[in-house]
Amino acid sequence: MVGWISSVNIFGAAVGGFITTIRIGRTSLFKIVKTGLLILIIFDLVSIYCISEVPILLVRFLSGIGGGIVYAGALAAFSGLKDSTKAFATYIVVYCFFGGLILISMPFLLGRFGVKAGFITLVIMSSICLAFTPVLDRVAPNAKKREFLSLNFLLSNKNVLYGLLSYFLLQMGGGTMWAYCERIGLEAGLTISFIGIALGISVVFALIGGLLVMKVKKEWGILKPLSVGITTMGIGAAFMFFADFKIFFLLANCIVGIAWSFVIPFYQQMQAQFDLSGRVVSLGTIVNMGGRSAGPAIAALSLGNSAFDNALWISIIALILSAILAIPALKGIKALASQT
Repeated sequence: MVGWISSVNIFGAAVGGFITTIRIGRTSLFKIVKTGLLILIIFDLVSIYCISEVPILLVRFLSGIGGGIVYAGALAAFSGLKDSTKAFATYIVVYCFFGGLILISMPFLLGRFGVKAGFITLVIMSSICLAFTPVLDRVAPNAKKREFLSLNFLLSNKNVLYGLLSYFLLQMGGGTMWAYCERIGLEAGLTISFIGIALGISVVFALIGGLLVMKVKKEWGILKPLSVGITTMGIGAAFMFFADFKIFFLLANCIVGIAWSFVIPFYQQMQAQFDLSGRVVSLGTIVNMGGRSAGPAIAALSLGNSAFDNALWISIIALILSAILAIPALKGIKALASQT
């Protein structure tokens, strides 16, 4: 049931990302994000009172739509900034910081107040975000002139599709390893307490990855840091083959965490350069959710006799393909700019 709830929530987020994509240029980003947050607050509150399976699935799907609208709208707002990479990196740092706090505190809150504590926490976080939505009006004047290219024009460009597919494969690779890391650790004989500590530490490293993005020099471009990040992420996933050694399990999660938070802002920067209005970045949120859900699903169908080794190979192969497809996508940015 937990798996179904997670799946419908992610699917709802993808739907929300699509809604944002088609509304960009027609509705202000302030209204889009505000609407998404209100949907989140309403259905997270309703979740508190759900006591049977079908209602909670429907409510978490609708909550996911709100989350997808907020996520896509916020990223689209960063697309037109002069230094959008740092803006995306700041988002990753904030995401990892608050995500880490929630990850650490949630077991205690759930133990003391029950499942309702989780939904109440989500409502509080969404309410805080709602209070900060006017910041989007301040971001707009600092953004570059937005050219609202048609969605058909963007999707007819093969380089845009290469970039989105590369992003899909990256999230598929990372999502596959993260989905099975706990089971891999348990099969390797690690205790659940050590696994929890390792995952908590990896969140700290993920935060560092976002900070490192801000230190990357502009003359390095996107391809070099992106290639280094994806390669590092692949090395981290390979360490998971040796999870029966505690140090390798810890290193695997920390390396993947820091590399993931490092490469995401560069992917989003790539998408922003295709379209300053934020449509491609918004589409990227759909691709993000699709990759994160597709990886574990494919792995589940192919575990076979090799247990979790197949899941790790799927992760590594997906990362290799993502790096390969990023090359033509980045080369196509200049070609698209010359057409417009």
